[in-house]
Amino acid sequence: MRKGLLESVCLSAIVLAAPAMAQDSATAPQASTDNGGIGDIIVTAQRRSESMQRAGIAIDAVGGDDLIQSGVTQADALNKVVPALTVTNGGGSNTSIFLRGVGNVTNSSYNDPAVTPSYDGVVLGRAAGAFGAAFYDLARVEVLKGPQGILYGRNATGGAVNIIPNRPQLGQNKGGFTLSAGNYDAVSVEGYANLAIGENAALRVAGTRQYHDGYNKDGSDDLDRTGVRAQLLWEPTDTLSVRLGGDYTHVGGVGAGGSYIGSFTPGASGFTFTASGLGKSEGFNTDAANAFRQTSLGAPGFGFLDAMNRQQMTDNTYWGANAEITLDTGIGTLTVLPAYRKADATSFFYGPAFNTAYTDEHDRQASLETRLAGKVGMFDYVVGGFYFNEKIQNTGEYNQEFVLPIQHYTHKTESYAAFGQLTAHLTDAFRLIGGLRYTHDHKSIDGIINNFIVYCGGLPPTTPPASFAAGCANPGALPHFPNFTSTGDTVNWLIANGFIDASSTDEPNGQFYNLTNGVGIIQKTYYPVVESGSYSRVTWKAGAEYDVAPDSLLYATVESGYRAGGFQLSEGNPSYKPEFITAYTIGSKNRFFNNKIQLNVEAFYWKYKDQQINYFTVSPDSVLINTIDNAGKADIKGFDVDFMAKPMHNTTLSAKVQYLDTEYKQLTLTTASPRNNINCPSSATGDTLTDGTAILAFDCSGRPLLYSPKWTVNLGLEQIVPLGDSYELVAGVNTSWRSSQYGAFEYLDFEKIRSYWLTDANLALRLSDGGLSIGAFVQNIENKRRIATPQSSPIGFAVARYTAPRTYGLRLSAEF
Repeated sequence: MRKGLLESVCLSAIVLAAPAMAQDSATAPQASTDNGGIGDIIVTAQRRSESMQRAGIAIDAVGGDDLIQSGVTQADALNKVVPALTVTNGGGSNTSIFLRGVGNVTNSSYNDPAVTPSYDGVVLGRAAGAFGAAFYDLARVEVLKGPQGILYGRNATGGAVNIIPNRPQLGQNKGGFTLSAGNYDAVSVEGYANLAIGENAALRVAGTRQYHDGYNKDGSDDLDRTGVRAQLLWEPTDTLSVRLGGDYTHVGGVGAGGSYIGSFTPGASGFTFTASGLGKSEGFNTDAANAFRQTSLGAPGFGFLDAMNRQQMTDNTYWGANAEITLDTGIGTLTVLPAYRKADATSFFYGPAFNTAYTDEHDRQASLETRLAGKVGMFDYVVGGFYFNEKIQNTGEYNQEFVLPIQHYTHKTESYAAFGQLTAHLTDAFRLIGGLRYTHDHKSIDGIINNFIVYCGGLPPTTPPASFAAGCANPGALPHFPNFTSTGDTVNWLIANGFIDASSTDEPNGQFYNLTNGVGIIQKTYYPVVESGSYSRVTWKAGAEYDVAPDSLLYATVESGYRAGGFQLSEGNPSYKPEFITAYTIGSKNRFFNNKIQLNVEAFYWKYKDQQINYFTVSPDSVLINTIDNAGKADIKGFDVDFMAKPMHNTTLSAKVQYLDTEYKQLTLTTASPRNNINCPSSATGDTLTDGTAILAFDCSGRPLLYSPKWTVNLGLEQIVPLGDSYELVAGVNTSWRSSQYGAFEYLDFEKIRSYWLTDANLALRLSDGGLSIGAFVQNIENKRRIATPQSSPIGFAVARYTAPRTYGLRLSAEF
């Protein structure tokens, strides 16, 4: 890989040498964008408006019109336009974001995202709040690659994704809409209206309605989303601007789904895999899927599993209010960003192949960011402060039929930071950048887990196989728990159905209940977690930029990142440590031939330590738990090449290539049989569970990080064909290739997402001067559903959520 990095750096030097020799940087004109050349994308990633080509940072940006043409109406579709990014949804509000392998599988809402989402400049604590909302009337989406330890909120070790809506425009009365319809009864409509209010104010209102039927036979992987946004801009003077915004989104329908790939049965010589024989679009709740499910024995009850006990559903509401106040002062521009956001999310879902999981969560966050940016002599500066306060209240159950974990918790976070970045213009062409940020996080959790566990026979070790003859597999012998969220309701149900003695009570402690038929015993665990603590860190950045020519920039940075530790509802492991990353980057951004060719190159090397990972294991008292733990060390290195060309006025070619080499230098997963289906070498730790089962340590060092394909290639072509003076035909095709990658920490064969191509195309007839367009589109021309999120279910199933099948339709757009 050192050779690859060296080659990348050499390529940067070669790319820069050509314009440096061809023209003098002091006298050459700036490339224009009105000559049929490549247009600029203006970004605000460095808290100022600038061309993406002039930003000495690793960034991808996709404009609002390009998002529409690419069919990106929600976050997980960003995967196909940003090579470094992976966004997945495993069910409910569990949204996971990975960037170049940095990220976390989100199974619990209190685990902060490693790739920080922002909406309209406001950092969001939960990924679902940003990515559950619809993408409509957007100016662009910016994806910053690598730690954002100075200017962006908090905890951005992997990067940041900024969703930026279109702003109101003064003095303009206009509107527009886009309407599309397609297969799976898909209908999508979005529109906006911009209204001038006198000379110094404007109102912009936008809304959307998106719907399609489920891609799976059980109705899952559907879409049912409604959103509305309003912004008021007031500029009473040349020095003062006030923008107020509010937005509301509702997400309904069945929700994310998956299908059975097969099941694993433990044995003396390891695990035996049995294929389900079901298709990728079967879903979990069809007759065929439930028939397969009912052939499996559930632990530790040793009874056959039941069919799913109810249909999935999603009922999530996200809303927020924010403001941006800017004031030009004598010493710089003061920017104040107050914001409040709230999410109410209720879901029944099947992940990860449990019978039914239920979560009812209420999140609220308040934040305030203040910045002062200006120039003093040769120095540009940005200084500021940031405050964040969040409260999460959650009630949930994760029904495994013979195990019913019931959770209640309140999680709070309070964070504040002070930051500053200084740019020294040593010459007209050479700049040095330095930045510091101090972050302090205080977290607390007040919650409780109660597990109801049905054992066949007595307590371990008199469970299977010692109790095989007890008759637990006979129909009706064992209770299959309904979806209760209180211990009292669960005990009353057991009494009412004759499973335990009528005199049984529900006490605030651990208890045991003998089954009245004598075949087993029920354990109720009692595990309260009341913890709090603080984490602090200084992160830093150093960089240099050199304008080799007016249209050629060379930059290099080294930056550190930090993500706070925290507390969790996990028996025996209530806390986890912070994670850290240091990223080294060298890059080159170039335009050639009068703005006809664009070539950007970036090489990177990241050192990752104590990554917060999420996986299923077994607690010391033999209870299946989902835990956040810290991996040891990992190296991430590679390069990006981003090419665009307009060889003719009406032809645009694009190509993005990322090479990524990731490796865990230290990664140990700890668990015990029968949860030990992990494809890594193991050794006994010397500790045992309460039944005497050995606890094993699996050494997964040398394995790649999750969602880190070695090669990613995006190719695009757009051709405009004039039809007389008034009309033109626009054809576009985009294809992407991802090499194989792993999607789960067990590193099992089915969890390896195989390499694939994904191709989209569109064709539109439009007015040459804009205003009206009608066209057709097709996405996933190959019509192959590929694994998006694989998971080895703790109850023995191999399952996966899949990408969308081929979709197609018609699209009508108009502006007036």
